[in-house]
Amino acid sequence: MESVLQAEHQAGGESGSPCPGRCSLCGHHDQTLSLFCLDDLVPVCGVCGESHTHDGHRVYPVEEAVHDCKGELERSVNMLQKRACKCELIKNTCQSAFKYNQCQAQQTEAQIREEFEKLHQFLREQEESRITALRQEEEEKQKKTEEPSEKVEEMMKLISDTIGAIEEMMDADDVDFQERYEGTIKRVWECQKKPRKIFRTLIDVAKHVGNLRFKVWEKMLETASYFPVTLDPNSASTSLTVSRDLNQVQYKEGQQLSLPSIPERFNPYACVLGSEVTASGQQSWPYSWVVEVGQSSNWTLGVAKVSVKRGEMYEACPEEGLWTISLRDGEYRAMTSPCERLELNGHRPRRIRVCVDWKGGRVSFVDPDCDTHLYTFSHTFSEALLPYFESICPTQPLVLRPQSVSVVIQKHELPDEEEEEEDNKKVTEETSSHTA
Repeated sequence: MESVLQAEHQAGGESGSPCPGRCSLCGHHDQTLSLFCLDDLVPVCGVCGESHTHDGHRVYPVEEAVHDCKGELERSVNMLQKRACKCELIKNTCQSAFKYNQCQAQQTEAQIREEFEKLHQFLREQEESRITALRQEEEEKQKKTEEPSEKVEEMMKLISDTIGAIEEMMDADDVDFQERYEGTIKRVWECQKKPRKIFRTLIDVAKHVGNLRFKVWEKMLETASYFPVTLDPNSASTSLTVSRDLNQVQYKEGQQLSLPSIPERFNPYACVLGSEVTASGQQSWPYSWVVEVGQSSNWTLGVAKVSVKRGEMYEACPEEGLWTISLRDGEYRAMTSPCERLELNGHRPRRIRVCVDWKGGRVSFVDPDCDTHLYTFSHTFSEALLPYFESICPTQPLVLRPQSVSVVIQKHELPDEEEEEEDNKKVTEETSSHTA
């Protein structure tokens, strides 16, 4: 007992126990610990409570303190239990994500190999086609040289025979010479015909090899589809199905329970974001994409800021960081606050072009089939934007349309004489100014 009191005395004359319900004596004043100091969280006696050690502290009877502390601990237990549930949920999410990542990686790898196999097949076909063209030209050039070669051989034989005839005739008598002269001289004239020159007998290597990679790549553009926006399946609600090529999304009644509940996934709304970030300085502006809505009866399209809410409820309006238009209950609306009805006079767009001018602060919607303007939002954007899609129609998917890609070869033209003189004049003036 003396050792306990000595320890308490060394602690400042107070009990070392933080529990206000413990019956003990003050080690300094040998009085009952009848008070509890909220600031130091220790029981104290009446003398300590009035001393300079606890001056200005919140001190009140220990009985009340026990009740309040127990209530606080009970609340702490409830809070910790909730925190433990959240930790368990996060743990389960991580484990689910780990398992799904393995499956996702395998599927993605298989898809990558499949796409590259298509490219390899295309290249093999191009290689075979160009080698076939080379073999055909080789055969044509061989035929082209064989016929003249035969004629030249015939001409050489004729010349050789004519020379022999002339030498034989030179030894003949005069009468025989005169009789054979006409035929011989005609053979000489025949031998004097010049053989026809043969042009382009070699393989046109430049045609087959020149800019070969560029030509194949240019040919590849005809078969490769370019999508300015692709869908991000990791953001898709569990009620949405995204196609393998990431250009279609469709609503499915019920949820896909196999998908991990990650923070970037939309819930409870049936939404998905585009994977291409449209932010200042990253794209050439304006930036646009076309979505085929077809016969869909319920959709919302537009853009959302990167920090848009995903795991909670929100309003699809500019105040929440979304600039969209929608079709609901047969009515087209601009999702402002409040919603603004779009008067389309019975027209039902089958495709919607979303055009974003980040720097100009505009998000516009157009029907590309008839070049009809539907609506434009004006706003000063402060963060990056993502394409936004929402669908609650189980019969019609939203389909991103590919854009055509063209190759522009830059050509440099020689300046006119007047332009050249003007340039020379400018150079002279600049040189003079630097010299001065």
